[in-house]
Amino acid sequence: FDHSSMHLDKYSCANAAVKFGKYALQVAPTHVMPNDKICQIRVGVHTGDVASGVVGSRMPRYCLFGDTVNTASRMESTSLPGRMQISEETHVLLSDVERDCVWEERGRIDVKGKGKMKTYFL
Repeated sequence: FDHSSMHLDKYSCANAAVKFGKYALQVAPTHVMPNDKICQIRVGVHTGDVASGVVGSRMPRYCLFGDTVNTASRMESTSLPGRMQISEETHVLLSDVERDCVWEERGRIDVKGKGKMKTYFL
């Protein structure tokens, strides 16, 4: 088993999620909501294993499950409008090789179901 390729796969997935989030943060303010306010979004990213599958028979949907999905959701919900928040695991993975982002340490925040987690803002 080649562990370097596993690191590359984790990196490429995390990097793709961050790139998508950066783009979403750029595009969101170009849209005006029905209430005439500028669209503001929060983005959250976490790295780890997930399970996936198709759920439903009448209207099937492809879904992701697991602690990683829940933690990414917490990264989003505890972020701020117009910001991307990532977990320490994602930061460690990306900071070794990704130079396109300047991350600001947010510190340790209380994350429901996880306790205190060190996070970073883009």
